Amino acid sequence: MANVSERPLDPNTFKSTQGCARDAIGILALGKHASDPSAIIEAIDAFVDDWQQGKRPPAETLSEEDAPLVLGSLWGQQLVAQFGWQWAFVTFHDHGDSVAPGVLSPDRSLAVYPIHFLVGCLQDSNVDCTVALAFNMLAAGKIGKLKPREYFNLMDGVHRIIPRR
Repeated sequence: MANVSERPLDPNTFKSTQGCARDAIGILALGKHASDPSAIIEAIDAFVDDWQQGKRPPAETLSEEDAPLVLGSLWGQQLVAQFGWQWAFVTFHDHGDSVAPGVLSPDRSLAVYPIHFLVGCLQDSNVDCTVALAFNMLAAGKIGKLKPREYFNLMDGVHRIIPRR
């Protein structure tokens, strides 16, 4: 079992997360797909891939500092909508009690830290953005059985067999 603890997001943080997710819907111009979790995840994945290739929106549309929060909030909301996961602040006691917002499976076997993961993807074009791959694996039931309260970081275990590029 991971040496972590969790606490719910406070109301202001939760409201901010929802606002960021709404902003991301507009930035991604999802139109009629704005309520389809699979389409939203594909759009996030494609946006990050474009970003890594230098195709970025104007800074006034989405700054480099805001991009992980805005897109990560939307990604997390899709895990909540599609799989019944929950947002929480997770404290990592083996790492100086650092805290990160994450989205957790109901039994806490899995965790995704969408903002943290996207920081890495957006800052380093060599990081493989596996947002859609992870989501599709979850949807297809292709994630192995893990112990409850393990808090396994799903993104640490999702890798492409064939590189994107």
